[in-house]
Amino acid sequence: MTGLSASRAADEAPADGESALAGDARRLQSALERNLQSVQALVDDLGAADVAQHTVPEVSVTSPARPSVTPARKWLSPARWGKLALGAALVAGLGWSPLKSMLAATSAEAVVNARIVAIRSPIEGTIAAAPDARGSWTVENGAPLLRIVDPQADRARLDDLRRQYGALDDQAQSLASRSAQIANALAPISAQVETFRRRRVEQLNVRMKALEAEVATAAARSAQAAGARQRTDALRRTGVASVADSEKAQSESIAAANAEQVAMRRLEELSIERDAAIDGVFVGDNINDTTSSAQRADELRLRFGELDAQAIATQSQMKRLADEIAAEGTRFRARSDVAAALPASGRVWEMLVAPGEHVAKGQELMRVLDCASPTVSANVDENVYDRLELGGAATFKPALGGGTLYQGTIVNLTGEASAPANFAISPTIMRTSSFYVTVAIAGMGEAGCSVGRTGTVTFAPAGAGAGAPSSIPELRR
Repeated sequence: MTGLSASRAADEAPADGESALAGDARRLQSALERNLQSVQALVDDLGAADVAQHTVPEVSVTSPARPSVTPARKWLSPARWGKLALGAALVAGLGWSPLKSMLAATSAEAVVNARIVAIRSPIEGTIAAAPDARGSWTVENGAPLLRIVDPQADRARLDDLRRQYGALDDQAQSLASRSAQIANALAPISAQVETFRRRRVEQLNVRMKALEAEVATAAARSAQAAGARQRTDALRRTGVASVADSEKAQSESIAAANAEQVAMRRLEELSIERDAAIDGVFVGDNINDTTSSAQRADELRLRFGELDAQAIATQSQMKRLADEIAAEGTRFRARSDVAAALPASGRVWEMLVAPGEHVAKGQELMRVLDCASPTVSANVDENVYDRLELGGAATFKPALGGGTLYQGTIVNLTGEASAPANFAISPTIMRTSSFYVTVAIAGMGEAGCSVGRTGTVTFAPAGAGAGAPSSIPELRR
């Protein structure tokens, strides 16, 4: 047996006798022994002859004699030092990995978990559509439809508003019809009034022309009478004409002048009447200021204005009722036909109803997994639990994940207390230890609904995970 083999045998002997050591120490010793065996095999491959030349003679454990020693110049040769350095590097490299993994804070058990969301009925009614109990959904494909219908929902208010709207609509149509009739009747009357006014103005113009002729005739007679008076006055002064002739000529002159003035005043009167007729006002001794047709047209215009005002008021009431009907219709649909809101991403965990089943308001319809916020429930030893803190960083490696690591953060440390009851899998089923940790995992994608899959959680040293990135979703309370 070589000196290295003797040393390893001497190390193994006390190890076999110390059965009370912790499991971690035994695993570490086994890993170191396997690495030493690998180094020994490598040294053998590098040069069996050189090893045989410089091998330390085998010494019995009970013999007090010292083994023979190879000359110092051969033992300390550069080739020998290089081989020893290579062996030491291999021992350090191969032994550090298992040692590091054993010293790291890891979970005893870990399982992918998710919160359970209870979906309750917002109204009383009958289930019209329910999602497939085996289905799952994501943000991309949309949540399935869970529809509740209440055929006996109270719609009295909506029906009353619709009746009021119908009555106002009938009234608006009636007002529109009456306004159209008045407009049809007003058109010919207005044309008749205009025709009368125009013809009246023409008539007055003709009469004014006749009076103008009479004024001219009266002016001529007045001039003739004035000339005759002058001649009679001249003959009387000469004694040829008598006083009676002079008085007669004077009387005729005055009468002619007065007749001329009367004709001119009548012409002025007709001029005033014509100007008033042009403005639509009729002036005369035997007529009103307006004709009967004009009065009828004015009455129709007044009635048309009243109907127009009523139609505007009716339209305003109809608009207000239409808004109330729309709002009441929305409320009625919310009471009679409702689609229950589901999480944006989830999976049916438990379907409690079926299509055609009558449900009460607030009754649970189904329970779904909230796959948008996946978590990992871990079971750890007490010494590991005491080193953890909220917000600390952690990584989760699935047992069959092909080496994929998911980053997470510690969001709850329940210890020996009862874990939240709304988990799909109660952490208390893991009984290796009584200390429980909840880790929120980011980036699991569809794996977020893989509830029940196991793995290992590795925790970062205390303080390294403070201030976890905001991309990790918070758990819903």
